[in-house]
Amino acid sequence: MQSRIYVSLLAVFLVFFALFSNASGASVPYKKKVQVQAFENPPGWIGTYNPGTLVSNLLKQKLQQLENVALVKFVNQGSNGASDRKGDVISSTSAQIVISGKIIRYRPALPINLESTQSEKRISRSAEVKIEFKIYQGQTRRMVEGIVLSESSKDGEFPLGYSQSSLNLDSPDFRKTFMGRALSRIADKVMPDIVDYLDQVPLDGQVIAVEKEKEQMIINVGQRSGVEVRDEFVVYSVDVNFPDPLYQEDIGDRLTKLGVVRVINVQEGFSEAVIMAGGDFVKGNLVRSKKSKPLLKILKKAR
Repeated sequence: MQSRIYVSLLAVFLVFFALFSNASGASVPYKKKVQVQAFENPPGWIGTYNPGTLVSNLLKQKLQQLENVALVKFVNQGSNGASDRKGDVISSTSAQIVISGKIIRYRPALPINLESTQSEKRISRSAEVKIEFKIYQGQTRRMVEGIVLSESSKDGEFPLGYSQSSLNLDSPDFRKTFMGRALSRIADKVMPDIVDYLDQVPLDGQVIAVEKEKEQMIINVGQRSGVEVRDEFVVYSVDVNFPDPLYQEDIGDRLTKLGVVRVINVQEGFSEAVIMAGGDFVKGNLVRSKKSKPLLKILKKAR
């Protein structure tokens, strides 16, 4: 009996050891470079603060807590946010994934006026928001997923913007406002979709230098992205907006395999890799991990 218990406990230990050490062939998950670019303000917005900025900063706070994200700073150069391929494309970036979007509906709680009717008072003590979240592939700048979510709040204490502290995401006053609570809930709603998407895609990067005499190259993913020595990447050239020759319409992005490289030296933000096969590599080529290093399921459930 005791021997059976011992064997069972040993089996459980081995399962947990495998999960935490090498379940996916790696000790740590890959961290994809993610950038949050500007969200568009709601149509006709003339308020004293910027709702799009609040949404962007709230998402950054959430993303910083994830094990499979390496956040890339976004410097706004005056763009009013991202849009799909029919309009202005997202800003140039080294990030693998870009998250942006627009606020479709935004009705914050309004200060109660002493002369307000009962109907107006009921409206003023609630907030509603509807946001379209867009996920873009950073190198091709193609939108790969769109999510539209709505949220409302009637359990706040103050209207957003009633004080400067209410606009500070780190202040308790923000979480006491009607709109602050609605925005926090909608951010919580979208995070599982973002986590799952990031976990499903391989790690991507770019070639930033080719050293032909050494038969090596430098790629822009390193320790920050969870890259380790001996990791292998497939190198591709990318033709963006590949056209259908019959109907002259965009049918996707064409990836042409050029070869395979293996990492031999890892630094914080980049890695050196030896060329294993192929050639004709140039700066800007896409590199994509051969192995998947997903988050452990036990970590996902802990959230």
